[in-house]
Amino acid sequence: MSLAREGLVAIRRTAARARAAREHTGADRVDYEGAWDEYARVWHARNPKLGHIGDEWTGEHAGAASSVEEYSQLIEDRYITPYIQSGDAVMEIGVGGGKTAALLKKHCAELICTDISAEMLKATRDRLGDDGVTYVKVNGIKLSGVHPHSLDVCFSFDTMVHMEPRDIFNYLTQIPKLMRNRRLCILHHNNTLSEFGWKRFLSEWDKNLMGRAGGSFSVMTNDLMARFLDHLGYEVLLQDSESIPRDCVWVVRAPER
Repeated sequence: MSLAREGLVAIRRTAARARAAREHTGADRVDYEGAWDEYARVWHARNPKLGHIGDEWTGEHAGAASSVEEYSQLIEDRYITPYIQSGDAVMEIGVGGGKTAALLKKHCAELICTDISAEMLKATRDRLGDDGVTYVKVNGIKLSGVHPHSLDVCFSFDTMVHMEPRDIFNYLTQIPKLMRNRRLCILHHNNTLSEFGWKRFLSEWDKNLMGRAGGSFSVMTNDLMARFLDHLGYEVLLQDSESIPRDCVWVVRAPER
């Protein structure tokens, strides 16, 4: 089967799941799970020259880098090394194929990888193994499977760019009860109002009317995230809108629970 045919089949399968879900619930919903399961299933056929899921995300379209190596180094140097300590227990929300999880694992004592996609968790497990790593399948609503007061750091990169603002807010309400000690969170989302973010919006808006595909970008802004964090009592330590010009990265401290 050609790569174009593979892609068409993947799109049709995801659309069929979304239609079935809407019929079942009586409401539109974003099928994150179906979209990313299918993405993982056809990834190798689409990217035969790449080693791991995530190697195709170079940071170029975000204005941040020109290669996956450069982008990964930026993430590690600016958002991992300064904040992750060797004894930390770290949870990553939305591990995907494990690109940032592989970076986190080098710096922490325990890594909890969560994802809504079982296929993505399998890809990450194949990449990282089980030594010092726990894999948790979540349903997109609850961060169940992670013990209360067990985490020093919550990390999410290249995931919230796809999440609806209400879904981001929902996760933010749950994170504090999972945290202990420093209660640090490093959270990355897209900013639709940035130059690169607006370009992404214009490239996708007409393909996502009356609902959207789980792999497309949400409409999100820095001001909205600031309002979420303030309402929920997070302490902002850093707001970085320059390192990745399309997006915004926050370093915050979760409130005690």
